[in-house]
Amino acid sequence: FPEERPVFIREYSTNHYSVSTYFISRLCIEAIITAMQIMIGILISYHLVDLQMNFFLFFSIMYTLAMTSTALAVLLGCAVEDPKMATEFLPLLFVPQMLFAGFFIATHIIPGWLRWAQYLCSLTFAVRLSILAEFSNCADETPLPGVENLCKRALMSNQANKDDVWWYWLVLCALFIVFRLSALFLLKKKASKFF
Repeated sequence: FPEERPVFIREYSTNHYSVSTYFISRLCIEAIITAMQIMIGILISYHLVDLQMNFFLFFSIMYTLAMTSTALAVLLGCAVEDPKMATEFLPLLFVPQMLFAGFFIATHIIPGWLRWAQYLCSLTFAVRLSILAEFSNCADETPLPGVENLCKRALMSNQANKDDVWWYWLVLCALFIVFRLSALFLLKKKASKFF
């Protein structure tokens, strides 16, 4: 967005459209492009990895994660004016997502005073939804004597609970809405500065 800012400010200042109209049209285009990109990636990875979950459930999880991540990136783009600065801040937003999601590091290892940050990370909830969709069926199976149930272990180490699936979806959608509305607010604030 920072690269498009001069064009947006010029057209906004001449009353070509309002901030909300621009933001909604941009969201519609991003939603379509993101859906196509995710579909191509999913078509390859779903069959390559031979996932057990439903294809459309996998698409829904990845699409919701992508849209939430896009909303976070748009928020960053609305907050800074220089495209180089926005690019430099991107790792600051997305690297913690990988750390707090429980994918590389179990969340119980993270210090308690810092563990709250996992609830601001969309990847946390997408990982939990994916793990539940992929491993919840085999977690209930009784393993052979002396063999650990790895499916149950994956669910437990990521704190993924079958009863909280609706909560994970709700938080993912809420993060998307909060990030987008915050970006809209910032964009309105910055656009009105130029008058």
